[in-house]
Amino acid sequence: MWYLCVFYHRLLDYRRPEVQSLAELFGGPGGGAAVEWRMPENHHEDSPFHLVRLPGDERLAAQIANRSLLVKGIYELWGQGATYDELEKAIRAYPDERKLPYLTPESSFKIIVDSFGKAVSFEEQNAIIKRFTYIPFEGRVNLKKPDHKFFVLETDDYGPQNGLPPVAQKTVFFGRLVGAADRHVVPTYELKSRKYIGPTAMDCEMAFLMANQGLAQPGKLVYDPFVGTGSILVAAAHFGAMTMILI
Repeated sequence: MWYLCVFYHRLLDYRRPEVQSLAELFGGPGGGAAVEWRMPENHHEDSPFHLVRLPGDERLAAQIANRSLLVKGIYELWGQGATYDELEKAIRAYPDERKLPYLTPESSFKIIVDSFGKAVSFEEQNAIIKRFTYIPFEGRVNLKKPDHKFFVLETDDYGPQNGLPPVAQKTVFFGRLVGAADRHVVPTYELKSRKYIGPTAMDCEMAFLMANQGLAQPGKLVYDPFVGTGSILVAAAHFGAMTMILI
């Protein structure tokens, strides 16, 4: 199925290749080549909002998002629109068999408002959340550990966003979170926390990105002939690969 894939605004040229590499890693041979992409209407390719079709079930989408460095989140898209009225029509039209399993009395939930290129005040967030009373949630709200997280994602058209050209039209997305990035490796392995680095030490984020594209995992051997201070091997070892240097 198609998902909404929201990227961090970093290393733009590496975003899709990382997802395709992780689809190969978790989905098996040919998984990367089977990934399909398209852009939401009125968005350009530098936008953080992309639509992706993955060669597997929701578990694959979660695995990709959880390991990725550049994916902020992957969402089951329930609807989108240029206005909240359009969004409501889209959500109401989304098949009930896809929505109802996440709206049961036994399921807790949380709605989160996020945006790109604009700030949304706490008061505005509350007002936005109250717009979704038409969704028949039967479970209780749990702000700390909900069973399901739903995101309202906004991008505006009023001007350049984080150095990017503006999108042609404001878009509001609503979706259920399937998987989100765990970027704890960045502060854990950042260069300033290491006891020894050299002038050519690879940036932590880039090293982990390379390890992802190299499909590092348990049972794999990673050999870096130009090892230097070992940034890439550290990243590969973190993912369980066996590393080797030549002395």
